[in-house]
Amino acid sequence: MKPLFETVELEGHSCFRTQHIHCDYLQDDHGWHYHPECELTYIIKGSGIRFVGDSVEQFESGDLVLIGPNIPHCWANDKSTNQDNELVTLQFLPTCLGDDFLNSPDANVLLEIFENAKRGFNIQGKDAIELGNKLKTLHTVEGLSRLSQFIDILDGISKSKQTQKLTSELYAIDNSEFHSGRMKTVMDYIQSHLIDEIKQTEIAELVGLTPQGFSRFFRTSTGRTFVSFVNIVRIMEACRLLVAGEQDITEIAFQCGYGNLSNFNRRFMELKKCTPSEYRRSHNIIK
Repeated sequence: MKPLFETVELEGHSCFRTQHIHCDYLQDDHGWHYHPECELTYIIKGSGIRFVGDSVEQFESGDLVLIGPNIPHCWANDKSTNQDNELVTLQFLPTCLGDDFLNSPDANVLLEIFENAKRGFNIQGKDAIELGNKLKTLHTVEGLSRLSQFIDILDGISKSKQTQKLTSELYAIDNSEFHSGRMKTVMDYIQSHLIDEIKQTEIAELVGLTPQGFSRFFRTSTGRTFVSFVNIVRIMEACRLLVAGEQDITEIAFQCGYGNLSNFNRRFMELKKCTPSEYRRSHNIIK
């Protein structure tokens, strides 16, 4: 299912927007969507499944997540249970404080926050509770107090050591940097040969490198081995096919280059922490 683009309307002359929301079902209020603003979401009350990019995780009250620009996301509840959901959100453009400020030495920590937000991350423990309470207060104040509270929240995010990234490495890769030169050739080959056995020696020859040279080049470019990277690409394609329709899981495994279902299930579980059928079932909630 394709995510919908959402237009975020700022409040008056403010450079960011806050919302305090009560609803029966979170996916009814906001389905699978994206927008160019960063979004910080704190779940005051509620539980269900959180979808961020290719991340699918359970959430409960106290869940605090920062999502970078244009990452599709949705929080969803099981409609078989009655819930009273409450959450507060903060939405802002990375440039909301001005380019001059972002280019100053004082803003280096902000740039680090925005870099980490490209994969989305949640903040846990006491940090989540403290920042969540500040976010609730932010929604109620005005004027300079509102701006100072906003900056205080960003400062708290930058200092937190209790964070966990959400989307996979491959999901967050910048296409403009990644799909160029040798890497473009490699990615094009992988995508067009997913159903086949992909041999590192053949790709090394394709891009004019020795096997040893290609291994060094690939690890430097991606931070991982070629074999593990190909497995990520295969599983990401499997995720797309699982959500796109009702195609048989065994057929999807074969299309993505897995010769037997047990190996596919094992690799899928390693990366997604659930089975293919569980992944498909969880995504059906937001359709």
